[in-house]
Amino acid sequence: MPTNQELQKRVDVLQQQLRKAGDHLKRLASENSSLTEEVERLTGRESQLLSQAQELAASADDSGVEIAHTVNDDAGGAMLRDWERAAGEWASQLGLVPGSEAEGPAILRSIQAHIDASIPGSSESAGAEQLTREVAQLRLDAAQEAESKQGLEEKLAQMEDRLQAFEAGETELVRALDGLADSDGIPDTVPESLRPGLERVRLVLRQPRPADSQEAGAKDNREEISRLGAELEATKAELQEASAAREELGRDYDLLLGRIGTMRDALKAKMNAESDELKRLRVAAAAAAEALARHEKESERQGAAAQAQRKEFDDVRQALWESQEDASRARLDHKDAVDEYERQIADLSTRLGAAEDQLASDAAQHTRLEGRIEQLQGELNQALNAESQWVEEREVHVVTIQNLQGALETLQESKDADVDIAVEKLREELRAAAAAQRAAEGRADQAEGRLRRVELSGATAEQCQKKIADQTAELERLRHEVAVLKDHLNESMRRLREESNEFNLDKRVITNLIVGFLALPYGDSKRYEILQLMSSILQFTEEQQAKAGLIRKAGRRAQPQPSSGARTPDTGTPSSDTKDSFSDQWISFLLRESSSARAGHT
Repeated sequence: MPTNQELQKRVDVLQQQLRKAGDHLKRLASENSSLTEEVERLTGRESQLLSQAQELAASADDSGVEIAHTVNDDAGGAMLRDWERAAGEWASQLGLVPGSEAEGPAILRSIQAHIDASIPGSSESAGAEQLTREVAQLRLDAAQEAESKQGLEEKLAQMEDRLQAFEAGETELVRALDGLADSDGIPDTVPESLRPGLERVRLVLRQPRPADSQEAGAKDNREEISRLGAELEATKAELQEASAAREELGRDYDLLLGRIGTMRDALKAKMNAESDELKRLRVAAAAAAEALARHEKESERQGAAAQAQRKEFDDVRQALWESQEDASRARLDHKDAVDEYERQIADLSTRLGAAEDQLASDAAQHTRLEGRIEQLQGELNQALNAESQWVEEREVHVVTIQNLQGALETLQESKDADVDIAVEKLREELRAAAAAQRAAEGRADQAEGRLRRVELSGATAEQCQKKIADQTAELERLRHEVAVLKDHLNESMRRLREESNEFNLDKRVITNLIVGFLALPYGDSKRYEILQLMSSILQFTEEQQAKAGLIRKAGRRAQPQPSSGARTPDTGTPSSDTKDSFSDQWISFLLRESSSARAGHT
């Protein structure tokens, strides 16, 4: 499994590759965005110009329709026909409809369709903005002209209606005045507005009056006729004003027609320029589309490569995440362990004061135990001295026994086994006591050294308490062992004095002899001594001694092989004389063991 450093290096390399691919994709995306914005801008400009041309054509169509409906006299009709003829010629030049075969609205619709089909694009030139301003101005002027024309048309219609009404009223008034006196009522043809006045005139005329009254009535009639004539003159003046307004409207129409012609020429030039610009923009748009397709293919290839790198990066990141998760778990475990240790340290710190007090009391107890050990050592030394004295007394007794050997052979044969067992038991117990003493002294020294190291190093209270408990247990065990050894020593001395059963054996003596025999190296003279001692204790027969290698053929005893670990002359060696008694062998063996024990103790 790769290490964290290798994974980190691979992650860095993949990140660099992903950054490069991302930069390249950003460049492609920016170029794609630029091309897309350019295309959208051209499309928007195209739509804007198309809408402006449509509005211009619609405005021109509306103006032409209004002019066609408004101007219905001969002069207006002539101007309208001139305008329609000019529009037809323009449409013929554009190849739309024949010049003289189409009407004005049809020509306008064909021109508008031509504009819709010819201006699908847009350009960046300043002429388009100028055309937009001119079209807006024309739309404003056309709106103003339409409003003025509408007002003039309404005013002219009102004037014409009033003129016709006055003319008819004048005719009826004259006719009514001629036959008013003779008639019984007002004719139905008289307008309602004149009926009240004519009714008053008729009543006046029907009344019988004198001559002066008739003259006064004729005067009133003349005044009424004068008033009506004045109104007629006013109506004629208004009619003249309407005619003047009609002439003004014709002049405005001529001006508008000239402006429409100028607009037509400008629009034609602009349309040609826009058509050329549209072709150029279409070529540029096709090239941009091809470049965009190439960029899209390149983007797809880079995207596939980036996808593969991203997948590899995800794998590496997953492995790194797992390793980091393992490390996090390890850190959490370590943190938990540290928290546990800190808690234990706090707990131990709280227990440290009590442990120090306990340590002081244990130190006093240790001092008392050291005194007790010294006392036990003195007692052991006294036991060793008693053993030495007993050995010396035993030597005196051996001399006596040697003198009385001949008489006591039978008794010796019965007592040899018991004596050997007791002596061997005593020897082993003494050896164990010496070893226990040395071990106790060593452990006491070790305990003192550990106690000093604990005091100097400032170990934790728990360790100190544990060591103190171990030392206390060790001292108690040593005390118990010393008591047991004393009991064994007393028991051995008692058995040595009192026991007389020749078949009573000590298992510990036999066990120690067998273990010592097996532990000694082959060829050591002690093996022969231990084997002879065991033969005496267990009372081997000659056959058993021959099998054990103690005797050879013809009843000769085997000689012990000297070894490199032979004793010094003062300790003595096993004798080859077959007449040596078991007591002599046992005494010599005890002397050698005690000498070696004292030498080792010293």
